[in-house]
Amino acid sequence: MTTRDTFAVIGGSGAHQVLQKYAPNAKRLDPISTPFGLSGPLYRFRIGSAHFLFLPRHGETGYQIAAPWVNYRANIYALKEQGVMHIMSWSGPGAIDNSLNIGEYVLPDDLIDETRGRESSFFKGTGLGFIRQHPVFCPEMHDAAVVTLSRLRFPYRPEGVYVCTEGPRLETRAEIRRYREWKTHLVGMTLAPECFLARELEMCYHPICYVTNYAEGVYQRQARPGVLFEGLLEGAEQAAVVEAVEHFPEIAAFLARALPEERACPCSLAMERYRREGRIEEDWHTWIGEP
Repeated sequence: MTTRDTFAVIGGSGAHQVLQKYAPNAKRLDPISTPFGLSGPLYRFRIGSAHFLFLPRHGETGYQIAAPWVNYRANIYALKEQGVMHIMSWSGPGAIDNSLNIGEYVLPDDLIDETRGRESSFFKGTGLGFIRQHPVFCPEMHDAAVVTLSRLRFPYRPEGVYVCTEGPRLETRAEIRRYREWKTHLVGMTLAPECFLARELEMCYHPICYVTNYAEGVYQRQARPGVLFEGLLEGAEQAAVVEAVEHFPEIAAFLARALPEERACPCSLAMERYRREGRIEEDWHTWIGEP
């Protein structure tokens, strides 16, 4: 089991409200000042014997900050400052693979970064950051997530390729057709550069995704202006999404208990070459480049 403040969840819109139903007395921490600006607010939750920090990626009261403008560097820096070693990303992407069901959980094991304008490194202006990205998500956290979803008996896929697009718009039909040709499974807007930034600070990171809709062109669906996804999510499917989100606190709490206290994964030694070469100090604050 992880110890206090070593596990954090970065969640999408709606997750915060669901958590507060389970733990209404959560402690709110103010946004943290970092060299990259203010982080999002942090919450300290306790559910049963599990405790973890939660950072609402898009804001506290809904979708206030779209994916391209999230301050990813400030958020990851703030979590590192709090002593976090493991980060779970709670994310609701669309399905490119039509064998996936709406509301089904997926544990991606690879990623294609299609973002364009986001600051993707802490090491700007330095010679650091030439580090391997396989496995792109922490294998120890993957094993713990498999145990979590299996024990809770929730349907899930143990692997999949996630395409991260720039947003805030949804993808075109031609873009989804290209991603399907690449043999990908999910499309979303939030995992990059979060996962890369976490790796740079030797933090473990793994997403647990729930399918929210089918991507453009997967099925022929008429446009319906004025509703979420504008017709890509049918009314009968929405209940499955709501149910998947309702299980979020249970999943987060179980995962907190399943994570190892001692790490033996590649993430924990991502900067080891630079350390051995004497190019970085033990204090990770000194690794950071230009804001």
